[in-house]
Amino acid sequence: MPLAPKRTWRVPTAAAIARHVGTARWQLPIYHYDDYPNWEVMQYYDIPSRYDIPSNPEKITSEKTGEVYYSEPNRIVLFFGDAKVSSEYTPVGYFDPTPEFISAVKNNPVLEGWGNKLVIIQPDN
Repeated sequence: MPLAPKRTWRVPTAAAIARHVGTARWQLPIYHYDDYPNWEVMQYYDIPSRYDIPSNPEKITSEKTGEVYYSEPNRIVLFFGDAKVSSEYTPVGYFDPTPEFISAVKNNPVLEGWGNKLVIIQPDN
């Protein structure tokens, strides 16, 4: 499932992610997609540890559909539903919460023969 954020916030975390994605097409696996707290409204994607992502976490207690956060260590958290999840996140950006977006995240298929889902993040060009 290819994703391209509608808007990123001007923070070093978003800049680092954009810089790294600009040099490599990320294919991030989702190994756990329905067996963790709040899986009904969020997905998380692990970034390989070779990428150094700075963060400035803040206490977040309420998230809107389409918001994207960074969570240490090297994890992107994407909300595809409104939520009240209390955690330490660095805001990164957001997607337009269209029905197509929500459906794409919720219905992202499990890869046949692998047992996990995959999200692709790449430069928009």
